[in-house]
Amino acid sequence: MSSELKNKIKKLMKNEIVERHSFFQLKYFVIGKEPTTQAKLWRCIRELESRNKSLQAIELEIEEANDDVELLHIKTKDMIHNGTAFVDDDETNKILVRKNERKTKSLVDKLNDLKRKKRYIEEEAAFFVEAFESLEKVEKIKSFDDLEAQTEYWNEKLKQDLNLKMILRQPFDTELTKTILALDDKTPVKQQMCNVLETLRGPDAASKKPQLENK
Repeated sequence: MSSELKNKIKKLMKNEIVERHSFFQLKYFVIGKEPTTQAKLWRCIRELESRNKSLQAIELEIEEANDDVELLHIKTKDMIHNGTAFVDDDETNKILVRKNERKTKSLVDKLNDLKRKKRYIEEEAAFFVEAFESLEKVEKIKSFDDLEAQTEYWNEKLKQDLNLKMILRQPFDTELTKTILALDDKTPVKQQMCNVLETLRGPDAASKKPQLENK
């Protein structure tokens, strides 16, 4: 690679494109896709749990890489200054020293990559912390098994699916219909689905309804 090309690449590389999700993606396609405030809060916690595990793992990798770099520094220093060598031949020793130096450079590059990756994960984690705190100003988080929160979640989620199919004039698949009908009778989306089904059965549905129920 020519020095001119190296310089051009080095100059362009100053325009860093971060290796993580954009905050736009996190806001609209991760948190924003959730149908209720509680679901958004739960999503923040899930995402934070995932990133916390990633941070713990990457911190261990950084510690390992730091130790490997230190060991190579000690080994190389010993070979150069203390006369300790793998073989008696000086030229071979010089080659071994160069190899150690290249290994060290490779490890340092890896270490820098790990630190950069850690920074990206921390940025995402900070985003979810801020989003959670903002959402909790609207509504305090509830238990994942809270009946009211779960009812609201499934009602909104299934209502969105149902309304999209109606707007796009798509047929109702059996699984969606069965899922909605499995809800409590008081759930709004179930009442909506029942009304849709009655409409689809035709104008004489009311007269046939008693017969169907007696079967």
